[in-house]
Amino acid sequence: MSHAVQEGKIKAMYIIDEELGLVDANENDVQRALRELEFLAVQVIFFNTTAHFADVILPGTPSLEKEGTFVNTERRIQRLYQVLEPLGDARPDWKILTDLAARLGHHWDYQHPSEIMHEMASCTPLFAGVSYERLEGWKSLCWPVREDGRDTPLLYEWGFPFPDGKAKFHPVEYTPPHVEPDAEYDVSLNNGRVLEHFHEGNLTQRCEGISSKVREAFVAVSAEFAQERNLEEGDYVRLTSKDGSLKTRVVISDEVTGKGAYMPVCSSEERVNMLTSSVADPVVDTPAYKEVVVKLEKVGRRGESPLPPGHPRYGAPTPRPGVGVTGKWERPDYRPPSEARPPEGKV
Repeated sequence: MSHAVQEGKIKAMYIIDEELGLVDANENDVQRALRELEFLAVQVIFFNTTAHFADVILPGTPSLEKEGTFVNTERRIQRLYQVLEPLGDARPDWKILTDLAARLGHHWDYQHPSEIMHEMASCTPLFAGVSYERLEGWKSLCWPVREDGRDTPLLYEWGFPFPDGKAKFHPVEYTPPHVEPDAEYDVSLNNGRVLEHFHEGNLTQRCEGISSKVREAFVAVSAEFAQERNLEEGDYVRLTSKDGSLKTRVVISDEVTGKGAYMPVCSSEERVNMLTSSVADPVVDTPAYKEVVVKLEKVGRRGESPLPPGHPRYGAPTPRPGVGVTGKWERPDYRPPSEARPPEGKV
């Protein structure tokens, strides 16, 4: 889509709860496209990177503030129940979209998301037997769901959706990486997640208890490579690919070998997608996130390690500094055991 924007084929976008400006490959190119749009509407729960480029921001609501359903990667359909009122001007997604449709001349007149699910089930065979009644009481269904409500926990148990019931395989030819290390860009940079953060950390970095474990991204290298490049834990380095550049700090790790390097994606400042390209798989169109080569230059003397001293990577797997007893004592609702009384009727 970013290419279509820059070619003038897309002039406006409406983005709902998707952090394009942070998580997409070749972030520099994506942000350039967001700036070139004639109009951008963003519907989000938290103000994020993509919202910086928006002309209009519509505040949505998280799961606890609305009724609805979601489908996970197991194909499991689950129902959500509202327990809190939306904050400020925030509204559930279905209400925003229903009102927007009305402004555009389409009066859907939905009064509850169960009505939307009923309509989906009527025109989507995979959801034929899904209803809020069948999901009541924390029940769930795995699509496909037959009209009588029978679902499919184990997909393809009785065959594949072809006349002979057999799967179809298609051979593919090996596609070499679009870029290989050379004399200048001589370091292969792998990237991915860390235990402490969800994806790029655009939500978990907002939680102090989580972000205190890993506040920023870093580049991990082997002890062998660190010695070769005269690097120490905490040194500042600049990573430069043919698509971008960033500055980060070094962590020396036995989880990396040879002349490779690893950078987690959990940063809202110096992000690995500043280095990734727009190249995608020719069959499934997945970005080539892993095909990155960089040159690594030391640009600053040793500072503090980007990981705190008590981090589990240093052999201290304590989840928090101490058990927090004194903090509990300071809570206004705390009562010493001698003063505490069980609720009436309970022992």
